[in-house]
Amino acid sequence: MDLLLALAILVSAPETAASIVGTVRDAQTLQPLAGAAVLLPDLERGARTDSIGRYLLARVPPGPHHLEVRRLGYAPRTLHALVPRTGTLEIDVTLLPEPVSTHAIEVRAPVVVRGVEPGTTVFPDREVSGAAIANHPLLAEPDGFHALGGGDVVLRPETAGGVHIRGGATDQTGFVLDGVPVLSPYHAAGLSSAWNSDALARLYLRSSEPSTSGPDALSGTIEGVTREPGAEPRSQGSVSTTQARVTLDGPMGPAGYVLSARGGVHDLVAPRDERSYLAGGTGDALAKLEAPMFGGHTRTLFYGNTNRIGTAAVAEEPMPIRPRNRFEWDGGSFGLEWKHTLARGEFRILGWAASGDASADWAMPVGRIEMEADRHDVGASLTIESHRDATIDALELRGIRSRTSYRTTPDSAGSRFALESDTPVATLLARHAGPIGLGLELEATTALTLADQVLRGAPRARLSWSLPHRLTFSGAYLRTHQYAQSLRNAESVVGNVFPADVTVGIGAAGIPVAESDQGVLGADWRPAPGVRLGLEAYERRSRSLVLVAPRDGEPFTTGAFAIGDGRARGLALDLSAGAARWGLVASYGWQRVRFSYGDSSYVPEHGAAHLLEGGVIVYPTATTSVRLGASAAMGRHTTSIPGAFEWESCNLRDQGCEFGGSPHYGGEPLGGTPLPAYARLDLGLRQHWHLKVGGRDGLVALFGTYSNLLGRRNLLTYAYDPASGDRMGIELRPAAPLVVGLDWRY
Repeated sequence: MDLLLALAILVSAPETAASIVGTVRDAQTLQPLAGAAVLLPDLERGARTDSIGRYLLARVPPGPHHLEVRRLGYAPRTLHALVPRTGTLEIDVTLLPEPVSTHAIEVRAPVVVRGVEPGTTVFPDREVSGAAIANHPLLAEPDGFHALGGGDVVLRPETAGGVHIRGGATDQTGFVLDGVPVLSPYHAAGLSSAWNSDALARLYLRSSEPSTSGPDALSGTIEGVTREPGAEPRSQGSVSTTQARVTLDGPMGPAGYVLSARGGVHDLVAPRDERSYLAGGTGDALAKLEAPMFGGHTRTLFYGNTNRIGTAAVAEEPMPIRPRNRFEWDGGSFGLEWKHTLARGEFRILGWAASGDASADWAMPVGRIEMEADRHDVGASLTIESHRDATIDALELRGIRSRTSYRTTPDSAGSRFALESDTPVATLLARHAGPIGLGLELEATTALTLADQVLRGAPRARLSWSLPHRLTFSGAYLRTHQYAQSLRNAESVVGNVFPADVTVGIGAAGIPVAESDQGVLGADWRPAPGVRLGLEAYERRSRSLVLVAPRDGEPFTTGAFAIGDGRARGLALDLSAGAARWGLVASYGWQRVRFSYGDSSYVPEHGAAHLLEGGVIVYPTATTSVRLGASAAMGRHTTSIPGAFEWESCNLRDQGCEFGGSPHYGGEPLGGTPLPAYARLDLGLRQHWHLKVGGRDGLVALFGTYSNLLGRRNLLTYAYDPASGDRMGIELRPAAPLVVGLDWRY
């Protein structure tokens, strides 16, 4: 029986050549122990010792793992194993006799890097687990959106603002959490995105796969999947110089829950007597409850984020007590899903409500102005999926009603500007995915959408060809529409502290339906376990885009905008590799992005020509990790600011974040000023320890990251000295121990 069990484990394990073997003995008598459980909790795998105390764990992925050994009547032990890529690792274990009570085994995600996890989505789409986010070499702290960056996915340096996919603006990226749409999931001042990565099991970027899920977004959709509740109560959290967060999960009778909360502490060490430092705070929260109900499975999700930011309205010293610029934005989503598994498929009903509100009190050259923007969506969908062999067919009916409003009000003489819309959108989607022979697989979606009394079709298809040696080629064509667009000025430097998009629906005067066509060619090569190389080429054309930047130099429109087109083309290269003691991620992106309106055109701020990222995480011991990350961008452009401006990124040495002035541009050429190349090298360290508290294993870690190790002077933009007229470079300065902190799991 023991031999058959070992053979079964050997057959079902992931494909790799490394194994862990050994003998479990009584620590006092040194007699072999039969029936002891030898577990790899990070992989949810295990084996039992045979009659002579021997065990075998075959085909274990390379890298650091936790090894747990348990037997009734003995104290459990947890060891660290650094598994090589090939060969056999022998670990003999002794257990001390001790009556112990049995309880559930803690399950942790495997220590991996992005792109080399089993079953990872084929490039150019991307998938990353919570564990891979936590171990990303370029991140001082876990952040899901930044873990997806690189190549054709661009994020603004030193800030956690929007995500740009294949040249698209930030409002062209949709966000979904457990199937529920989320609006403006950003925090301010370069701290983090507004999704707590501790609460996430996985993140997906759907940009070439013709998925039926997600809102109507031109560029693509980021889908977050929250972690599953554990069989016993668990907690995880962190306290650092930028944020404090905690996540709890566990059982609740027949149900399970996940709770998460986080707050920013960027102004904790800021001087109280200097008005240039940012004031206010950020926070987000999540709650999920899952339970069996009505013969199926019910999931309830609540998510919310809040942001309150105050900045100095003038950059010169001494600064007056007033005025100050104020920015606020909130987002909230609620969803209820019931799912029933059929013999060959699945049936789902989902209802949701999502809101996003933003406001600002801003100092224009001619006086102050207030802005308010609100969006409230209510929707429901019904989905039927059929699974037959390797084929999936799905039919979805979705309805959304979106109410939006946008208002600006000057505090002196001037006209009030207002737009409102009430837009119902109904969509029928049909999806087919499956093999068609000769190694070819077809994924196709047809969407028919009725909005503004017009029926629009959106065909999307991807053809994949899998060859020997783990090589897959793919080609995709996607047509997408978007029924709400942002009135925030994406070219304004104020986006560093006010990244929230303020959207208005197509029912408002002058707001058209945006449309995009894109073609994508990709290759995904996995020459060996733990190694993946991805290559992509794309061409994209967009029409009927709302462009605020050509008509208004303020952070948001005060009443004027243009309707234009966009074109983006580029190449992307992505490399991931992992071994027993190290993991590597690297990417390169080349792009040509241009927005046009009338007879004019410009290169947007996110349209840098060359983007490079690379990082390695090394494990000198099983409890110590060292990270080294580098990033660079060349061919950057900006719009110069006529007046004075002060900016410092959030960091410990400069005691917080500074933003002084009310930057706006008038006659400055849009995107007409080239910036020098951006480059940064970061070094991070982490050390963790295992503790036993209340009969359970806990983990405590200290970490720190020194950013911009070489002290390079990177520029955000240029401003002009009002007195001398000289042009001055505004520096991005994370030149300090940017993050130090402590995290735990229990």
